[in-house]
Amino acid sequence: MNAGTPRQAKGPVSLSLALALALALIVTLWMLSGTLNQSTPEQQTPENDSTQTPAPLRVLVIDSQARPIAQEIALQGQLEPWRRVRLRAQVEGQVTALPVQKGAWVEADTLLVELAEDDRPAQLARAQADVAARELEVSASETLGQRGMQAQTQTKSAQAELARARAEAKRLQLEIERLAIRAPFAGVVERRDLELGSLLQHGDDILELVDNSRLKATAQVPQQRAGALAIGQAVAVELLDGTQAQGRLIYISRVADEKTRAFRIEAEVPNPERRLASGLSIEMRVRTGEMDGHFLSPAVLTLNDQGEIGVRTLDARDRVHFVPVDLLRTESDGLWVSGLPATARIITRGQGFVSEGEQVEPVLQEKGS
Repeated sequence: MNAGTPRQAKGPVSLSLALALALALIVTLWMLSGTLNQSTPEQQTPENDSTQTPAPLRVLVIDSQARPIAQEIALQGQLEPWRRVRLRAQVEGQVTALPVQKGAWVEADTLLVELAEDDRPAQLARAQADVAARELEVSASETLGQRGMQAQTQTKSAQAELARARAEAKRLQLEIERLAIRAPFAGVVERRDLELGSLLQHGDDILELVDNSRLKATAQVPQQRAGALAIGQAVAVELLDGTQAQGRLIYISRVADEKTRAFRIEAEVPNPERRLASGLSIEMRVRTGEMDGHFLSPAVLTLNDQGEIGVRTLDARDRVHFVPVDLLRTESDGLWVSGLPATARIITRGQGFVSEGEQVEPVLQEKGS
């Protein structure tokens, strides 16, 4: 009996060990089944990815090429006659003839006004006779003086009287010549302050003669720009109605205006058909050189955060960049700017919705659109 007791106690221990092993196996299998049922990152579909990158913004662009453009100084000025003179009476007299009308074009030496001779021809004849008599007296006095029959002082006195007679005759001759008032140069009779029968005194105004076969375009140039000017530079003139003309610079003042500190300049503008009138306001552009520029629509201009004016361009990778520009010249259909490279891809639509360095999708703008 004592020998079989240990073998009977062995049954319950083996059963407990078997149950523990079975439970451990079940837990292990359960954990493995949960791990295998989880999805791996490679198995996730794109539809469930919330970090997808948005598509680039589409912008309209043009490819702009730099072109040579004249550098100019733009000034406000006016047209003046090439020559203008106020004719005045040099002798007294009554107007007896007015051969030309006000506003007429006349050639040089054309008779404009004629005054009455009155008794001037008679006075001239008497003076000329006096000259002849004095000449005889001088001749006789010189002969007597050579013979020692007359003092030298008497000869000198006779010569003085001859000179006086000749001066009087010359004065009367000039008065008669000045009765006919002629044009000193070709021009237009702009003003006439007399009529037939008017009595003129010495120095009275007669008329104004204006030569507008060519004109002077005048302006005041600021002192900081005057150094770029030189005689002979080309000048473009544009009137307020759009009429244009060309000329060249002929005068640059060397003394600044006391009030404005600006310098007066003048340009010669041919006007053979006399279609341009003097006194009109003009825009005067003086060409000082040449540089490369881009011709753009004002609509492409924008401002950066610092308030600089410029355009937005794209680089080779279609990334946005702001480029400051300088205004060179404006025209009716656009403007010229500098500061861009020789070739630039410029955003023409959508520049207000993009930022520096942003990548976009460019769409090339069609010509004329």
